[in-house]
Amino acid sequence: MSGESAAQLILFITAVLIAASVSAVMVVTIQQISLGIKEQGDYLKSAIATNFKIINDPLSIPTETVNGYTAYVFYVKNIGNVPFPFTNSSISVLIDGNIIPPANFTTSPSVLYPGQVGKIDVITTLSAGNHRITVILSNGISDTLEFQI
Repeated sequence: MSGESAAQLILFITAVLIAASVSAVMVVTIQQISLGIKEQGDYLKSAIATNFKIINDPLSIPTETVNGYTAYVFYVKNIGNVPFPFTNSSISVLIDGNIIPPANFTTSPSVLYPGQVGKIDVITTLSAGNHRITVILSNGISDTLEFQI
């Protein structure tokens, strides 16, 4: 009988060790999933709070001279709840699907606060007709305006 009890005790201890190992793996996995969900939630919160709109009149795009070149002027309004960086290194500008190099546009101010309007001067050559500008923030939020020259 004592041999049977020893075997049962060994099997019981083995079962408890296996159950403890499985539960430890499950705890670690659940913690990793929870951390991933929190990170995605924080990103979504930031993305939802960040929003802007290109507010030009699409039929009348102003121009001005910048460093001897003609630049088209686009106005951007922060309609979100948080400020965002507004520099030629923190935003991307596309016109008709072509990326405008950062050297070919300037922005002001350098940070756009909620409710504030910023300006983008884009140095490029556009033919008469319909065009499209897309402004993309560093977090991927974007807005597009179809306009005429």
